[in-house]
Amino acid sequence: MNNQEYIDTLIAKVLSQEATTSEQAELDAWKLLNPENAVYFNKMHKLFIKVPEVQHLEQFNTDAAWEKLKKEINSEKPAGKVRQLKSENNRYEFIRVAAMILFVAGVAFAAYKITENNTANPVIVSSSDSVKELPLPDSSQVVLNKNSKLTYAFSKNKRFVELHGEAFFELAADKNRPFEVLAGNVIIRDIGTAFNVKAPDGSDSLVVYVTDGEVALTSLNKESLILKKGEEGIYIKTLDKFIKVAKADTNATAYKTKIFVFENASLEAVAQKLNEVYGTQISIADVIKSCHLTATFKNENADRIVDIIAETLQLKVSRDNKKIILDGKVCEE
Repeated sequence: MNNQEYIDTLIAKVLSQEATTSEQAELDAWKLLNPENAVYFNKMHKLFIKVPEVQHLEQFNTDAAWEKLKKEINSEKPAGKVRQLKSENNRYEFIRVAAMILFVAGVAFAAYKITENNTANPVIVSSSDSVKELPLPDSSQVVLNKNSKLTYAFSKNKRFVELHGEAFFELAADKNRPFEVLAGNVIIRDIGTAFNVKAPDGSDSLVVYVTDGEVALTSLNKESLILKKGEEGIYIKTLDKFIKVAKADTNATAYKTKIFVFENASLEAVAQKLNEVYGTQISIADVIKSCHLTATFKNENADRIVDIIAETLQLKVSRDNKKIILDGKVCEE
């Protein structure tokens, strides 16, 4: 933790009445060190007292909110002397407090989207270990992939959702209420469309595949990309950069449709996709990893697909409990 983060942690603990006597004294000494420090603390205190008004919004993107708060504070606070303080491990992270303060201040990008125009309380839906179909209040349809979470809150002028994980959106037309999806650091705006978003927590990338219509992608730093039907785009968070993929993944929505289209795909890639969709443990022997497959499967279960692949390429299938191994002779190039 750097010095500024440590100061912010102290402020958060003092404001939430979790600070020890020594921590309170330490912060008081810091405030006296420079007039700007006292101004900074007072600003945070004024915002903090408004937190109860929006506590129900804290489910939304606190990481993005915290980053935006730091930028706002740094842009407004003149540089001053800050006494170096000794850092210590603590369990009172400032992120949650800062994010809530940010919501109240109107700086948080996500909070602004869900609070304007009489927004209803947010609804949270999780899919755990199974794919879940979710009808939204506006008649839009969402298919939530496994281990994903969707939070939505609609107002009279906006339809706004936040996604953690992967989901397919088929949106109901509503010219008076734009539909926006917040995933990671990207806002995806509907321009009359159906699209898939893959934004797993902890990943440095976000993938959007458009099956119908058109979408506009915009990062919190205002980078942007337009995607049309059949196109796929990737956003790299660390670079804050969008990349349009030359050849879209034909199986991006296979978890929803159970339709697989493999065009000269390596067996390793085939196994990876099947494992991802069905939760299987299919592995490919090293000797046949150079083998490729061109085939289409519609609504077949994993075992049936494996048997068809084995028959097509004259491979051997061995099953050991949940593990499935494909082996055989080296394929001709």
